[in-house]
Amino acid sequence: MSGTQRRAALASYRDAVAEQIRAGDPFGEVEDSIDEVAELTIDEKAALWLFAFSLRDPAEQQLDARAHLASLQ
Repeated sequence: MSGTQRRAALASYRDAVAEQIRAGDPFGEVEDSIDEVAELTIDEKAALWLFAFSLRDPAEQQLDARAHLASLQ
């Protein structure tokens, strides 16, 4: 896949992720949909995940981040 096609595909996935967040889909479902795309690299999936996370309510972001940190201690 050429660089231009790859960017267009990634933009399409970005738009799909944004729509899932706008629709109120649970974040776990958004994560699963990103993970299921076989043609994405690990870095592309990570970028989409970070994008999806950034679209969430800031209070929810912080709660989840704190919970994850606490689980690692």
